[in-house]
Amino acid sequence: MTQHIDNPIFNFFQGRVKIFLFCLITGAVSGCTSELSAQETATRLDPPHWWSGMKNTSLELLIYGKDAGKRTYEIKGASNVKLERKEKPANTDYIILFLDLADAPPQTFTIAAEGEDGNFSYNYTLKARTPHTRGLDQSDLIYLITPDRFANGDPDNDSFENMNETGIDRSEPYARHGGDIQGMIDKIGYMKTLGVTAVWPNPLYENDQPDASYHGYAFTDHYKIDRRFGDNALFGTFCDSLRANGMKMVMDVVYNHVGDRHFLFTDMPDSTWFHLHPEFLKTNYRATTLLDPYASDYDKHKMTDGWFDTHMPDLNQKNPRVAAYLIQQTLWWTEEYGIEALRIDTYAYPDQDFMRSWGKAVKTEFPDIFIFAETWVHGHHVQGFFLGDALGPEANYIDGLTDFQVHYAINDGFTRDQGWTEGISRLYYTLAADYLYAHPENLVTFTDNHDLARFYGVVGRDFRKFSAGMALLFTLRGIPSLYYGTEILMAETDGHGKIREDFPGGWPDDPVDKFSRKGRTDEENRAFDLIRTLARLRQNNTALQTGATTQFVPEDGVYAYFRYDDKVTFFIVVNTSNDPKVRPLEMYRELIPEGSRPERVMGDAEADDEGNLKIPGTGFGVFKIIG
Repeated sequence: MTQHIDNPIFNFFQGRVKIFLFCLITGAVSGCTSELSAQETATRLDPPHWWSGMKNTSLELLIYGKDAGKRTYEIKGASNVKLERKEKPANTDYIILFLDLADAPPQTFTIAAEGEDGNFSYNYTLKARTPHTRGLDQSDLIYLITPDRFANGDPDNDSFENMNETGIDRSEPYARHGGDIQGMIDKIGYMKTLGVTAVWPNPLYENDQPDASYHGYAFTDHYKIDRRFGDNALFGTFCDSLRANGMKMVMDVVYNHVGDRHFLFTDMPDSTWFHLHPEFLKTNYRATTLLDPYASDYDKHKMTDGWFDTHMPDLNQKNPRVAAYLIQQTLWWTEEYGIEALRIDTYAYPDQDFMRSWGKAVKTEFPDIFIFAETWVHGHHVQGFFLGDALGPEANYIDGLTDFQVHYAINDGFTRDQGWTEGISRLYYTLAADYLYAHPENLVTFTDNHDLARFYGVVGRDFRKFSAGMALLFTLRGIPSLYYGTEILMAETDGHGKIREDFPGGWPDDPVDKFSRKGRTDEENRAFDLIRTLARLRQNNTALQTGATTQFVPEDGVYAYFRYDDKVTFFIVVNTSNDPKVRPLEMYRELIPEGSRPERVMGDAEADDEGNLKIPGTGFGVFKIIG
């Protein structure tokens, strides 16, 4: 008997067989999610469909289910879809079918399977591709959100009894709090008012882990949005709603590891899919081992093959099937939802040859996508190594990095007195190292993020220091990224659970609503207005986006630089000391020529009629050069 199944979204049915069909492309992967009849259990075809017209026309189908490797398979009713070969992993519940889709038009075809337990068939669809929009650029302001802590738009999806972590507890920093995709959709207007043009949520994939599942980085399904956030359809609505408001989606992606409840780990195809060790081996987090000419093999092995944490199994990207799977799911999400940008988590930890292959495969299909990588490292030379255009060994097809060096420098500038290299001098030296990059303007800059103490807390809740730091962030080269809540002076510094704090007003029973001007204090509104004004200033002036930079060596805590193009010149000065300072404008004459003058746009610094620049303690000024 042959049972025929159309292609509904992933559901569970009772029965004796589960089949997981996921489609992988060699260099450009695919997969699907579908169901058998009620006689069967949890049929998955990963992803639900693929596309005609991909540059890479090879497709791998990894079928997973009881005795899947013992069945025979045939493609029926297809136009230009060829079954080239099959590969059986050690686990007989898996089989890989390699398809050739060259010249295959959009269509739905049948995958027929025969075995001792019965005959089955699956409909699989190739869609027509749609145009992909541009990625990020220097005009953008990224807004980073920890979704579980931002806004709870749908309390009905807070908890599911058949998931490993149940309930919400907003008093516990590492528990789930209930924020979701609908909450982010509901606040798009708020973000737009602030000046946000791109939204970067921490991973939204299913994270069915027993503890601390809220953050999303130990996910358990590469193709499914976590039910506590919503579902795939709602994610699509989110992406569409952003675009309707002139905003972009930045998807957070992870290639180094998965959660230890991921089916690929609990029932792995074979032992080569992960880095397995006789005893638990944790990474040493030393990215320098990848570029150190004197590094020991012991240290390099620990860095690349050790696990990021006890519940995060380390993927072996040197296995071509693993590599194909990871590339595949990236292409699927990007094509299905029109993702404009990808942020790569823990970029230094996966196999770097794989990351270059991954980057090439993604850029081949989506040349306009913007890709930036997290490189939480110390030292300009270490960070520069990973961009691959100056120090790196070869091109890696990514556009930018998270600029931790600027983060360290801005934080140091307001927490340490200026020394030869300390305090605000660190920012000077950081920009001086931009020779390492072909395009330093593509670095993503920030003062804090979901892993770091909040900037307002770091500077001792000093509003003047906070304001000067924001002025630096929005007027320096790069693409600024703002962590949610910075605009209302969130200030936690004590551990990940607390710095990822709830946004007041995001829950129906919150006593105050800081999404509303009326719910914010006067100082919080000052902070919100400051950031909104800086965002608009940057977005309305190309000189602050792609313009040239000239900086002056900091003196006595005062740092000055210019951003300019053929349209306008901006002069930015920051005093990081507590004492007021005076500087003669004469020292800046190369960019403030005779007959011109600085006109203040923002800040509390002043240019007087005697040709002096006066900057209050921990003050700043943004000036436009007139005349």
